[in-house]
Amino acid sequence: MKKSLRTYNFLRYNFPIYLINLCTSLLPNCVESNIIRGWLMRPFFKRCGKNFQIASGVTINVSRNMEIGNDVYIAHNSWINASGGLKIGDGVVISPMVVVATTKHIYINGKISPKSQTAPIVIGDFSWIASNSVITSGTTIGKGCIVGACSSVTQTVDNYWFVGGVPAKPIKKLHNNDV
Repeated sequence: MKKSLRTYNFLRYNFPIYLINLCTSLLPNCVESNIIRGWLMRPFFKRCGKNFQIASGVTINVSRNMEIGNDVYIAHNSWINASGGLKIGDGVVISPMVVVATTKHIYINGKISPKSQTAPIVIGDFSWIASNSVITSGTTIGKGCIVGACSSVTQTVDNYWFVGGVPAKPIKKLHNNDV
């Protein structure tokens, strides 16, 4: 039963997204192509809002656990694993080569286990995740936040903060009109 469910989920969610990426890979990374990709991928998410744009080369694992708000843009070559659940709010921008991982490896008796531990990630409305950043499992990024380039978010970020570094630390409090 478990194997047949895994096969069904692969054929229902993962394989179509792979085919969409393959068929649209020759299109340029421009607004029109990104809108087409987003429109084609919409049925394979748990929920997907209006004006979803996704660039080429984005890898999405377990799309059935992703909720995407309105006016979301995911830039090229990002890697997203939504095994533990992922909610992306309205107006979110995910820049190139960002990693969003709802799973993490666990150690058992000093060895890495093949099992993984999952926890949901929430990215609040109107947040911006800059290039090459990593968002780890179990974190919540508040509304109107900016995550600086090459940062690693390992803890919850309150609303309207600019964070950066490894691990990401608060740098500056933002105001509603800054975002």
